[in-house]
Amino acid sequence: MTTLYLTEPGTVVSAKNQTLDLKRGSWRRSCRLAEVDLLVVLPGVQLTGAAIALLLDSGVETLFLRRDGRFRGRLQGQFHSNPTLRLAQYRVVETTFGMGLAQKLVLGKIRNQRSLLQRRNRETEGRVTALVEAVDMMAVYVRQLQQLDAPLSRDQLMGIEGICAKRYFQAMMTQVPASWGFGGRNRRPPRDPVNALLSWGYGVLLARVFSASVQAGLDPYLGFFHATEPYRPNLVLDVMEEFRPLVVDWVVWGLVRSPLLEARDFEPSPDGEGVWLGNLAKKLFLEQLERRFQSKLLYPPQERQLALSQIILEQGRAIARACVSLRLDEFESFEVR
Repeated sequence: MTTLYLTEPGTVVSAKNQTLDLKRGSWRRSCRLAEVDLLVVLPGVQLTGAAIALLLDSGVETLFLRRDGRFRGRLQGQFHSNPTLRLAQYRVVETTFGMGLAQKLVLGKIRNQRSLLQRRNRETEGRVTALVEAVDMMAVYVRQLQQLDAPLSRDQLMGIEGICAKRYFQAMMTQVPASWGFGGRNRRPPRDPVNALLSWGYGVLLARVFSASVQAGLDPYLGFFHATEPYRPNLVLDVMEEFRPLVVDWVVWGLVRSPLLEARDFEPSPDGEGVWLGNLAKKLFLEQLERRFQSKLLYPPQERQLALSQIILEQGRAIARACVSLRLDEFESFEVR
């Protein structure tokens, strides 16, 4: 998948002869639509009517993000729909089967968080107590979720997920240089550069998972773990869980230990209460995220290497197959060891 990110305010996108023409002041660039699979648009970028029509007619996925990285919306043209699949998804929500899917998604997230901690624990040769304790504690919950005969309730799952997330970020605090001012997870608004990166990255991931969910034929607003909260893409948040550590956290923990970004690359939010990414930080972060999306990993169900962006889609398709067949073994959470 080739992704085109439009980040610069003042950019105007027009279209002619299956080509997108980009213009900003004296700067010009043309991009053949056949070379683009995904278009991500940030505030301040203008799409002409001709460009919108071409994107809709050609089926190029076009996503819009807010300035703080949150998902704003997407262009939706004609797309293949499968009523049988949608009905199957609706039927299993709020059932034991649906909670079984939710439990597998939460298990995937915890295992992948633990995998990142294990990697850092090996690098530090087990000398950091917070890392060792978090790895051991999360292993207990992983075994518990794997050995249950019946799925837990939503409240019980949320309790376990919350406990593990808290210990995960507490352990990672020990691995972030003090100059970043990271004191644990916070959001709405993020109050330090590390949380600004995490929040912005999760917004980008949400947009990509939203697209994959629609491509897989699923209703992005009806989930299993996040369930049926109105005005929220609940299924997208479900599918995101196992990929938060694998995509966003992976990139953020790498960036804060590298010389690529500094505190001056961030700026106060307009209300002065939070921290946002500056333009340079945004471009660099998007570049690193895209590199991660395109990195290839072994996908066990197909016994072959796939890009992470494709694995997200395949996991959506696996959930769809499980809903139709009512077989939980059609879906397994994706784990990187």
